Amino acid sequence: MAKFFRKIRHNMIKDKKILNYFLYATGEIVLVVIGILIALSINNSNELKKIRDTEKVYLKEIKSDLVQDTLFLSQIINDHKWRIAQLMSQDSTIDLIFEEIIGELPKVEGVSELEYIFFTDRKFRPKIGTYNSMISEGKSNIISNRKLFNSMQNIYELEVQNIIAIGEDVLNRSIALTNKYAYEIKYSDFGSPITITDKRILADIYISSRQLNYYTRQSVLLKKHITELIELIDIEYQSL
Repeated sequence: MAKFFRKIRHNMIKDKKILNYFLYATGEIVLVVIGILIALSINNSNELKKIRDTEKVYLKEIKSDLVQDTLFLSQIINDHKWRIAQLMSQDSTIDLIFEEIIGELPKVEGVSELEYIFFTDRKFRPKIGTYNSMISEGKSNIISNRKLFNSMQNIYELEVQNIIAIGEDVLNRSIALTNKYAYEIKYSDFGSPITITDKRILADIYISSRQLNYYTRQSVLLKKHITELIELIDIEYQSL
């Protein structure tokens, strides 16, 4: 009987050792798994920080480009409002369309030379290097706020391209009219400031005024939308 109980006791001790070993091994495995998870979490956190830091760099540089664009647009708007006023000085029947958007025109004393009526080289040339670089390098997903990215995309790929196209039309018309009236520009005397009565020229002035009205309106709206985008970028930058 004593031998039987000794055997049972021996087996219990053996089983206890096995259980202790099993618990120890399990604990070691759990610690290793926890260590791996912590390491992965730290690594993921570091990677996410790098991504967010890169995003902040893009946001900062895109904002800088957009600020420069608003300054350039302000110059374009002022120049074109001056030109519209000059065109209207030659024809009292010309109306300022989109006045609620464009605003009041400057006071002008007229135009000293016919060439100044048609000539313009002021068109919008946006700073799109940072945005284009982000797109060409396949990093558009770096902007975590997709609504913000969609707003950027709309500005750069729709509204800006529209303004560029209108600017090309205005410049091409300016060149065409300067060539068309080369003789009048060089040899005709319209006084100073000039007074135009030639109906051909007045008809072209009318069309030019309409074109410039539209270009100026779109420039004002683009500047407004870019300013709103800058505000959104500031909010997103502060949240990162």
